[in-house]
Formats: sequence, C-alpha cells, structure tokens
Amino acid sequence: MSMKLKLTLLIISVLFFSCKGQQKGETPQDKKVATIVVNFLPKDHDFSKDIYISGDFEDWSGGKPEFKMEKLGKLYRIKIPMEKETINFKFTLGSWETVELDSQGFDVENRTYTYDENLKTSTYAVWNWSKGNKNKTASTKQPNVETFAETFEIPQLNKTRKIQVYLPPNYANTTESYPVLYMHDGQNVFDKATSYSGEWEVDETLNSLHQTHGLDVIVVAIDNSEERMQEYSAWTSPKYKLPQGQEYVMFIAKTLKPAIDAKYRTKKDAQNTAIMGSSMGGLISHYAVFAHPDVFGKAGVFSPSFWFSEDTFSFTKDNLAKAQHSKLYYLMGEKEGEVMMANLNKMLKLLNENGFPKDQFTTKFSPDGTHSEAFWRSELKTALLWLFSENIKIQHHGEPVAQEVKNVTLASGKLMRVVDFPSNYIRPRNVDVWLPENYSKEKKYNVLYMHDGQMLYDASTTWNKQEWKVDEVASKLMKEGKVKDFIVVSPWNIAEIRWQDYFPQKAFTYLDEATQKTFREEAEKNNFSLNFNADNYLKFLTEELKPYIDNTYSVKTDREHTFVAGSSMGGLISMYAMCEYPEIYSAAACISTHWVGASPREDNPIPNAFFAYMRDHLPSPKTHRFYFDYGTETLDKHYPQYAPNVDEVFKEKGYTEANYTNLKFEGTNHSENAWQKRLHIPFTFLLKK
Repeated sequence: MSMKLKLTLLIISVLFFSCKGQQKGETPQDKKVATIVVNFLPKDHDFSKDIYISGDFEDWSGGKPEFKMEKLGKLYRIKIPMEKETINFKFTLGSWETVELDSQGFDVENRTYTYDENLKTSTYAVWNWSKGNKNKTASTKQPNVETFAETFEIPQLNKTRKIQVYLPPNYANTTESYPVLYMHDGQNVFDKATSYSGEWEVDETLNSLHQTHGLDVIVVAIDNSEERMQEYSAWTSPKYKLPQGQEYVMFIAKTLKPAIDAKYRTKKDAQNTAIMGSSMGGLISHYAVFAHPDVFGKAGVFSPSFWFSEDTFSFTKDNLAKAQHSKLYYLMGEKEGEVMMANLNKMLKLLNENGFPKDQFTTKFSPDGTHSEAFWRSELKTALLWLFSENIKIQHHGEPVAQEVKNVTLASGKLMRVVDFPSNYIRPRNVDVWLPENYSKEKKYNVLYMHDGQMLYDASTTWNKQEWKVDEVASKLMKEGKVKDFIVVSPWNIAEIRWQDYFPQKAFTYLDEATQKTFREEAEKNNFSLNFNADNYLKFLTEELKPYIDNTYSVKTDREHTFVAGSSMGGLISMYAMCEYPEIYSAAACISTHWVGASPREDNPIPNAFFAYMRDHLPSPKTHRFYFDYGTETLDKHYPQYAPNVDEVFKEKGYTEANYTNLKFEGTNHSENAWQKRLHIPFTFLLKK
C-alpha cells in the first residue's frame, strides 16, 4: 500500500476524510455558521495548550487569536461565520511549526467544509502535532522536469517568478518540435513537496500518456504569488485590490512565451499553445484564450471562479467572434457548490446562444467532484487527450497490449506492462506482470495476483522511495527451490478511489441500518464517496484480467495454482476475493490487514462487520488456505487487538495450522520496508513446494 493512500485513510473526519478545496477568498455567500469540533487527539496531547483553526478564511496565518478554539473538556470547538461557500483549513497549536500531521508523521491534506442548507456540526480527528521537523514531504517531481528560471523577470508587474518546464521523455533523443501548455499555480503542478494543497501530477500523467498514446507536450509551470487573486483576474471586484490579470497574461504571451520558444523546440502557433488552471487559475485561462486567441488556441478551464465578476460574461460575449477557432475544456464538480455550478452553466448558455462552435468546446460535470487538486488531477488525463487530440500518435482500440518496461531497476526477471488496461467494470489502470529469470513458454507457472502494483518492484520510481522487493524475494526463493515457479500479476491502484475499490462492500451490509446511515451522512458531509466498488474490482480481476493472463502467458489456470495477496486495504480485498471467488483462488496472503476498515477509533463497528461477513462466506478449509500477519507500530498498532477475533472465526470454520496462520511481528510498522523484510514468509506459505 502506498503512503499516499495511507494518508487518504488517516486524515478522515471521524471515519472519513475531507478533501482539500478552494483557494483563498474564492466564493462569497450569505452568512451562515459552521460548527467545527476536534474530538480525537494524540495520546500525548497537552490539554493545557490551545488549538487554532487556520485556513483560507483568515489568510492561512497559522493561528490568529480570534480563531482559537473553545476547550470543552477533551473536545475543542469553534463556530465560524460564512464568508464563502467552501472553506479550507488545518488545525495547529498556534503556528505552522505545530501544524497537525497524520498518524505516520506526514502532512495532511487541507480539510474542507461546505456551508449548505443543512448546517451540521463537523467533527475531526488529529493524529499528531508537528514539532517543526516531522512534516517534510519527499519530492515527487519526475527527472524530466527542469527549472527554467528561479527568478524570471515579469516586467509588466515589476516582479520575478520561478518557472519550471516539463519536457517529454523522448525530447533529448529526437529533433521534433512540441506543443506547449502553460499552467498556473506552478507549486502544485509537479511536486508534492512544494505544493500547498496537493499536486496535479502533470509530469506523471504525461509520462504515462507518452507510453499509451504517443502524446508529447511541453509544460511550462508558473508559480503563483501572494497576489494570486489579483494576478488571476482581469476584472475588478469590490473585495479585492486592483486586478493584474491583463498584465499577467501579457507577460506570458509577450515575455515568457518568446523565451520558451527560443530555448526549446516548440510549435509556436496558437493551435499548439494551450493554457490551463483551476479556480482563479481557470478564470484567468478563460480570459487568456478570449483576450489573445492569436497566442492561446486552447484552454483547460477547471472549476472556474466566474463568480468573481459579472464583467466576465460581458467580456466573453464581446470577444466570442475572434476566438471561434479556440478549443475549450470546462470542468466542474457537482460538490463545488451551487454558485460555482450556476455560473459555469451561465457561461455555457452564453456560448451556446451566441454561436460559439459546439465542436470547439466541451464540458464535464462530475457528480463526486470537489474543489481540490485531487479532483483536478483525476480529470487531467481526459482533458489533455481532448485538447491535444490532433497530437495523439497511438490510437487504441480497447485491446490490452503488454510492453516490456525498460526504465525500471530489477534485481532479476523482466517486467511487462499493460498501460491503462481496458475494463467494463473499473477505471483503467496499469497492470504489471513480473516474469522470473529464464521465463519459458515450455513450462507452466503458478500465478500470484498482488494489489498496489506500483509499489512492488523499484523503489526509485515509487513516491516514498520504498518497495516490496518482490523480484528479489521471489527470485531467491525459486532459486533455492523453496517455492514453485510463479509469475506476479500486479494491477496498480488509483489513489483517489483505492478505498472504494478495496473495501469489502458486502461486509458493509452487516452493519445495522442506523450505523450505515451515520456513515453515509458523515461521508456526504465530508465530500467522501461511499460508492463501494470492490465487487466490480473483483469482476475485473476474474472476468477480464485473469483470462488475459491465462491466454497471454504460460501459466497454470486452475484454482490450485492461483493466489492473491496484498497489504492493509489490499489485505482486506484479498480476503474478500477468496470469499467471493473461491473457485478462482486457492490461497491468500493478507499482510497487515486493515481490520479497522477506515480510521482507527474506539467502539469501531466495522471489524465486527468483517468478522460476521467471514463467518458467512469463508470458503472450505479443505480447499483453501489463508495467511494473515500484523505488526505493532504506527498504523499496525491498531491490529493486534483483533487477532483473537480473527483466530476464533477461522477456528469455527474448521481451519487449522495446516491451512491458516496469523503471525505477529513485534516492533514492525506499516510500511513497504517492513513488509519486504518478511515477504519470504507469506510467499513460502502460498507457494511452498
């Protein structure tokens, strides 16, 4: 399980997390009052200390006196009058040096609260406090991103700005020229370490599209400044200082673009020059493509802040004619608020009623979309493929095609990859297939399906620089003759929906109706989707992926030689796969199984729901085997209490030491480093000769 996904589970409110949201000062609304409560704190929390809430409603100060929370015994509470529809915030002890962290000691994403008609008290859990040196985030910037300038001059505004450039993977090996995309909020474009509210993963996305579609685009990322609101608007607003958007766009068009064109091999015409941003960045991108269609022929307008000024609409109408050939991609999440939705619909109506070509713009409204980098990141690929459709070199026809991965460091064997494996059940994702040294079609291999595929083989390409070392461990065990020959099939996870893909959804029905209702209300309040998808994920594994593997590789296809494994939520879905498809899998390794289901808390009803489900659905001990284990540190410290319950369930169903084990690893934590050190044990359990 990747650290990104651990964080997703650990920063939830009571049971479910809240996504990050709008930028500073971006949606005024009628006054309402939010009641925000912190009801879970670290064990070592000093209750003599004050807790503050800091966010975009108070300029991210870190802790203003007027936003000190009221102490009520072991709880802290604050009421915040509404200044805009959605606020974003974190909790601190009075400064950013004491900001909240997750249970692993890493940064949490911005929390979000949306004022709606049914104002409710919103409760939150704080796992740790920073002590000034524990909230460092590893860089996620890819090697093909370079710094163009640390302090590039903006003569139009008498300022300087950091500029970074993404170059396609084949840039150095060709003489081609490439289209160019200019993006705002550059701190959030490539690198989680520099982002203040999450990153877009533009570099990772385009590296993938290079492989899958032959799409190559140069991306120029421009950092924002403290005057972001002014720079990203060309119109006045009574709440904000004089706008600087006209000058900012003129800077990109007349100063930055010529410098980029001079240094890099670019396609300089408007049809190969795009601009993209979100929120206020979406607003200024919309302005740029209508103000300078001779420069910017495409725009990605994500969650645009059209509420900022009515002049946006009159300006657009006046400039429609000259922008007739521009391509526009609009995106909005339906959970971003009624005002945001209404204003985008107003703009779309204006385009339609005034003759803007219908094939030159498209719009996507996402039911679960929030005002967040996570949402924009998830939709980026679709937008890029539409905007740059004429630059796509590889056309796909829905058939999976595996290619050897050359840029991965393996100790042994070969890695094959199907990029964006097509599916009728789930969102397409990469699937890796590890083949052992001297793989031969002359013999048949066992097959092990392992989840979270991007974390298994090469630490240099994982976001947290950890890996399972599957190739090392598997090769050693096979070479020593301790296990049967096998290949590993490893579908990747998709970070923002991993919980939904891996949570055993039928187990949720074992909760009583009142508890289910409470969970759904909490999830809705925090913009968290309870659209369980584990049943479809298992259909993908069994009905789409397994037939492809069976037909493509020299493998044994029967149940006796087919296995499944994973950690944390991956442990849960492995257990679930055995129960739902006992005819497919004969054994499972469930490592550091996340019995708590979501966030650890007292009186958690979810584990008992899992145990009840297993009592009804565990397959026969005559034909199936289960391996479980757990550590005692970090997130794993919440698992030992459930070991007796798990043992009892399996004993009741007739399992013995011959086909069931549940091991404790004292002092080990919840990480890829911990799992790889003991990986030989579950591998041997599954595949022992």
